[in-house]
Amino acid sequence: MIEIYDDGGISKKLKIPFTPKYIKSIDGEEVLDVFDIFYKTSEEKVLVEFLSSGGENKKVKIDAGLLTQFNYESIKPKKCGCKCIFCFIDQLPKGLRKSLYHKDEDYRFSYLYGNYVTLANISRSDIERIIRYKLTPLYVSVHSTDEEIRKLMLGRKKLIPILDILRELAEGGIKFHCQIVLCPDINDGGILEKTIKDLASLSYAIDTVAVVPVGLTKHRGGLFKIRKVNKKDAEKAFNIITKLQEGFKKDLKRPLVYLSDEFYLILKKEIPSKSFYKGFPQYENGVGIIRKFIDNAERLLKKDLPSFDKRLKVAVVTGELAYEVVSPYIKKLADKINFNIDLVPIKNFFFGDSVTVTGLVVGIDIINALKGKEYDVVLVPNIMLRDRENFFLDDLTLKDISLKLKAEVLDFDPTLSGLYNKIKRLGV
Repeated sequence: MIEIYDDGGISKKLKIPFTPKYIKSIDGEEVLDVFDIFYKTSEEKVLVEFLSSGGENKKVKIDAGLLTQFNYESIKPKKCGCKCIFCFIDQLPKGLRKSLYHKDEDYRFSYLYGNYVTLANISRSDIERIIRYKLTPLYVSVHSTDEEIRKLMLGRKKLIPILDILRELAEGGIKFHCQIVLCPDINDGGILEKTIKDLASLSYAIDTVAVVPVGLTKHRGGLFKIRKVNKKDAEKAFNIITKLQEGFKKDLKRPLVYLSDEFYLILKKEIPSKSFYKGFPQYENGVGIIRKFIDNAERLLKKDLPSFDKRLKVAVVTGELAYEVVSPYIKKLADKINFNIDLVPIKNFFFGDSVTVTGLVVGIDIINALKGKEYDVVLVPNIMLRDRENFFLDDLTLKDISLKLKAEVLDFDPTLSGLYNKIKRLGV
C-alpha cells in the first residue's frame, strides 16, 4: 500500500466519491512503492483499489496514464542488516546529526541514485521485482567472492553466495557496476585476484569493477582491527590489477577493473588517459576524478583568459592527497589571470591523519588551518559538502566558517573551470 496526495481534483476527475489516501492494489496486485505504480502505466486500463483515510475502499477502472498525476510518498530505504568491519558510519564520532548514522541497504536506491548495496538482505521477491521492472544497472559491493571472507567482511553468518545472485540477475537482463573495498591481509593478494577473475566470468553483465582502499578514521575503538593501505599494499594491488587489465583489454576490449585515484596518488603513478575510463561510470567512486581535473585544466589554460585588476586574497582548500596534483594547475591559472590564489592543503584532525581525501575534509579543520590568516574569500570544493543545506560532515556550514574566519566562504565545482568561473563571479 502506498500513500498518495490529492487535493480532491484528481479524485473528482476519476469520479471517486471520496478523496483517496492510499492505493492498495492495481489489477489485484499489491502496491509496495512507486515502481509498482509506474510499471502499470505502460498499460491502457487498470483496476485500482483506493482506500480513504477512514478505511473506505473503492475499486475504479481508469486510464493507466492517470496514475502519473498523483503525488506519492517517497520511498523509505530499508535498513542495512550488515555489520561491515570497515563501515564508515561506525567510525563517525558521536554527537553528529542523526541522519549521518542511518545505515540503509536498498536495491531501489542503488538503481535510482547509484548507491552501493551488498545484496546481503535480498529476498526472492526482490530478485523477481528487479528483473520484472528491469532495474538496471545496479551498484554492488562485492568485496570478495570467497564466501567465508565475504561473511567476515559483512559481519554476517549466513549469506547467499554473491555470484549466484549476480548470475540470476544477469540472466534476467540486469547489468552491474561493482566495487571491492580493499582491506590489507583480508581480501587482497590472491583473494583479490580470484574475486576479479570470478567477476570477469560475468563480464557480459558486469560493466566495471572498482577497487578502492579501505577508509579508516581514528574513531575505531572496539571495532575489528584493520590497517590502512600502505605503499607496499598499493603496489601489490596495482601489479595484480594492471596485469589483469591487459588480459581483459585483449579479450573484452575494455579494462573491466579500475583502481581508484588514491592508488595512483599513493604510488605517484601517471593517471591513465580519458579513453581508458570509458565514460567515467565509476567517477562518484573516486575513479577518474584526477584525470577529469587534469583534462579540464589543460583545456582551460589553453584559452585566452582575461586578467583581473581587483585585488582579493583568496584561499582554495583541498585535501592533502590531491594537493601535489592540483597545485601546479592552480598556480598556472593564478599567473595567467594575474590573481592571488593560495592553495591550502587541510590536515584532517577530525577523522585522523590517515584520512587525506578532499571529500572528507570538515569545517572545523578548515577553520583551524586558516585561523589568523586574513583572506577575503575562501573557496571550498563542493565535494566536501553534504545535503542541500551545505553541511560538512562535522555539521558546520559555509556560513559558520564565514563567521569564524570573517571572510566570504563559497563552494565551487571541483574543476579548474569551476574555480575560474567562481572567481569571475566575485566581481573582479
